[in-house]
Amino acid sequence: MRSARQVVEQYNLVVWNERDFALAEELLGEHVVRHDVGESTTLTHAEAVQRVVDHWAMFDTIRFDLNLVVAGDDGEHVAIVYQSPMMLKDGAATTISSIEIFRVRDGRITEVWNCGYKHGVWA
Repeated sequence: MRSARQVVEQYNLVVWNERDFALAEELLGEHVVRHDVGESTTLTHAEAVQRVVDHWAMFDTIRFDLNLVVAGDDGEHVAIVYQSPMMLKDGAATTISSIEIFRVRDGRITEVWNCGYKHGVWA
């Protein structure tokens, strides 16, 4: 079984960077709770996979660069610091950067904490 860190790295570096939607099916949990400040949204497995597919449909290219990956001692939590250059369908380029924390149980992502992102790269 993959470690929590391996799951999160594969989710970002393979699912997102290589459009591997079949791997998304494998790595996303039966339910995925997406936490934001003051609210959370629970997605079914199908909704979580479709979120990736729908996001990709807006772009010609997306790449997640993981500047930092920290795996918690509990074997479930992994934090990433990322920046993500993207090319929209109209040719416009943008980069977003953020920090996310994932919970992985039984080899699948079950929760993600993200308080938003900003345009630009980490200084």
